[in-house]
Amino acid sequence: SFYVLKDNGSTLTLISSSVVATSVAWDSSGKNSYGPRTATQKLESVTSSWTNVPANTYNESTGIATRARLITEAEARSVGCTDSTDSCPTWLTDSSYYHWTSSPLSSVISSAWMVSASVYRRLYTYSSIDSTTGYGVRAVITISKK
Repeated sequence: SFYVLKDNGSTLTLISSSVVATSVAWDSSGKNSYGPRTATQKLESVTSSWTNVPANTYNESTGIATRARLITEAEARSVGCTDSTDSCPTWLTDSSYYHWTSSPLSSVISSAWMVSASVYRRLYTYSSIDSTTGYGVRAVITISKK
């Protein structure tokens, strides 16, 4: 199942209700300048067989996901997430896994924005983008309302 992130009138941007892959690093190199290669490649592998989802190409700097992409920091903020505890809606954090956004932290080469698990319900950074334990990815898709 999915939750609505944004209604653009003719299309809906949806996010999966839970992580679609676990134990996933943002980028195994530990450098955010490469983009979320590891996370995007994993997302591509788990969503490539999805049907009834348009075959879009999302280029996230260095990775391509054909059916889905990662949530952006801006999208997380648009639904209320901040770096304050309990700021994110429960539907975005109702998991025991932290999930990556596609957005790097420009001031720290080893960091990227992520959404915390249900314990903290907030948006924040973590300094080890090559970490896998407790981290996952959620799929963001865009579908037509027609």
